[in-house]
Amino acid sequence: MSKKRCLNRGDFQALDRLLIIFAIVLLFSSPVFSQTEEVEDDMCLACHEDYDIGLSFTKHQLSVEIPNPNIKIGCTSCHSGGEIHVEDPSVDNITNPANLSGYDAVSLCSKCHVVHQSMDNYGFDNHSNQEINCSQCHSVHGGKQALLFDENADFCQKCHFETKTKFQRRSNHPLDQGALTCLSCHRFTKRQDSNLMFDMERTCQNCHPENSGPFLYEHEAVNGYAVGGSGCVECHEPHGSENDYLLKQPDNNLCSQCHIEHITQNHDDLWQTVWSNYSCQTCHTETHGSFISNLYLDPDLPEKLGGDCYNGGCHSLNKQ
Repeated sequence: MSKKRCLNRGDFQALDRLLIIFAIVLLFSSPVFSQTEEVEDDMCLACHEDYDIGLSFTKHQLSVEIPNPNIKIGCTSCHSGGEIHVEDPSVDNITNPANLSGYDAVSLCSKCHVVHQSMDNYGFDNHSNQEINCSQCHSVHGGKQALLFDENADFCQKCHFETKTKFQRRSNHPLDQGALTCLSCHRFTKRQDSNLMFDMERTCQNCHPENSGPFLYEHEAVNGYAVGGSGCVECHEPHGSENDYLLKQPDNNLCSQCHIEHITQNHDDLWQTVWSNYSCQTCHTETHGSFISNLYLDPDLPEKLGGDCYNGGCHSLNKQ
């Protein structure tokens, strides 16, 4: 039966020496590109002619072209490995941010662009889960202020082709007509949660203020989901619909999702006449909210349809 041997002081000293030797070998043999390397931009541009032109007048303009720059920006700020690349010009020994994987690309860009991390953009949305590279939306050398591939954000449709087809429906948001872009509604910086349409009803109100209120009588469907930011899309398809006004369901089918009892009993039982064929919106026109009726009824309904809806005693503008 063998006896266990305890390490003595000499053993620990020998182990320390081995660790020091191992660290020195790693230090001088590791092929890691230096992040503090100094390669003059003129040396890079001698081969890569005019690559600096696309950077001019953008946030990535080379520091050598700016008097008293606040931050140093050079070719090797993004393309590490410059010193080795000068000696051996090969695509294999220079960093090309466009070829990096999603997280590595964000790590590189976030050295300066901290907003995508500090605002929880990366790691909390579908773009980061798909390992999407920054360069799939941004063109650093493209010469545009926002560094986007195009100002119309057509690059979104390369991946979101299913959403693209919705804009071809009969009722649609005028994306293809050029009245708005994807970025008119969708924000990817300065967000506050994982939903790309955080505070959606407020986003809709930017273009539709007449429906935003506040009203004396608010429709619960508009504000009932305000915290989650999905009030408007409870009834509307934001990209496009085959129904009028981007509605998810036609006619009474939409209202019946919440008001099934009113439609099947009150309406059909009381109006077993031609009026039962009218849609809810024929009378309840103030569906977003009203200053007059807590039933969201049109005060001019008698003049529009003919008859004496309110004065005859059958109906009232407000539910008591």
